[in-house]
Amino acid sequence: MVSLTGAHESLVVRALEMARNCDREAEEEAAGGGGLSRTSLDGDVLDEVVARVSTLDLLRVSRVSRGWRSAAMSSVLRRRRPPCLLLRLQSRRRASAHVYDPTSGAWRGVPIPPEASLHGLDAPRVAALASSLSGGPCFYALSSSKLALATDPLGTAWRDLEPPRCWRTDPTVALVGTRLVVAGGGCSLEGSAGSVEMCDAYGGGGGCLWEPCEAMPEAFRLSPAISAAASERRLYVVERKPPFGASWFDTETRRWGPTRSLRVPDPTARHVAIGFSNGRLLLAAAGGGSGIGWGWAAESVRVWAVEEETLEVASEEVVAEMPREMVAGLAEEGGGGWGLPAIGFLCEGGFAYFYNPVYLKEFFLCEQQAAGGGGGGGCRWERVGPPACVEERPMDRVVLGCCQKW
Repeated sequence: MVSLTGAHESLVVRALEMARNCDREAEEEAAGGGGLSRTSLDGDVLDEVVARVSTLDLLRVSRVSRGWRSAAMSSVLRRRRPPCLLLRLQSRRRASAHVYDPTSGAWRGVPIPPEASLHGLDAPRVAALASSLSGGPCFYALSSSKLALATDPLGTAWRDLEPPRCWRTDPTVALVGTRLVVAGGGCSLEGSAGSVEMCDAYGGGGGCLWEPCEAMPEAFRLSPAISAAASERRLYVVERKPPFGASWFDTETRRWGPTRSLRVPDPTARHVAIGFSNGRLLLAAAGGGSGIGWGWAAESVRVWAVEEETLEVASEEVVAEMPREMVAGLAEEGGGGWGLPAIGFLCEGGFAYFYNPVYLKEFFLCEQQAAGGGGGGGCRWERVGPPACVEERPMDRVVLGCCQKW
């Protein structure tokens, strides 16, 4: 379930073996009356080794010796807590919620009351929304007669809202501050494909008065795949496939900024996605590889920072780069089958989850380290297997999110 990158894993294995040898020598000396010898790993060297061990593996590290136990406890206190991965399975008749806790390295189910499973919606479409609220709602449900916003990250309870004036089938939905923005997804025959509506989801009296806003730029009105991210004031949108058009919507002015084509530093990039992490707008891109269509398998996955005003990609710094052996795990073995039709990217608080939205074989958790000379090479990576329910219910819709608090 959990693994380190090759270089770090080799370092930790050698360090653990060295510590065991030192403990063995200490026990032999103690048995012979010679007293205890000092371990050859201590201070900054020991702290540096322990810092590269995953949170789950710190339990084994703490059993090596007293010095290692102390270093492991100090590492736990210094570390940021990774966000939980949220998974909701939704069908027309039922729903189930599951949470992956990175600290324990295990999935567990969360009961959903029967009344919250479908929430009285006729053929609802439950999906994830972009949110600027830490610990805020991750999911929304939309039908022909109602829009509902989850009151908790897993959708075990819902809050009904008046539906947007324009009926939409697959809109971009975001919670920008306290404002709920619904963009696109309208009927092209009626000229409402790119219409945008906004309401204050947490306004006084609990009502939701929808206000029309400037329509989406032409590049996004008929785009089949859009990645979205939200700050306290703006909604950012990017086309997931070339030419990677990008823009932002300002909730104060109710207008869109200029449409730009992202200059992705990787010229082989085929899929991108965006998200906010530690106050920075990030761009994840999957590139390389051969083949076309559904059989395409990526050779690289990298993350860069994006300037929020100009949408310029900071190519001089790679925030994170996925190890090659993990990139291979994004597609079905052998490079055939589903391949990588898109890159799944969920991030919060200096952490990010990567996955294949169609082929949920594994998730990959990345902890972004402080900026340094090594670029993205200092990131800590872990593998996360999906819960058994994904394979048991292959026809159910899978909706994913991540949240620091749930």
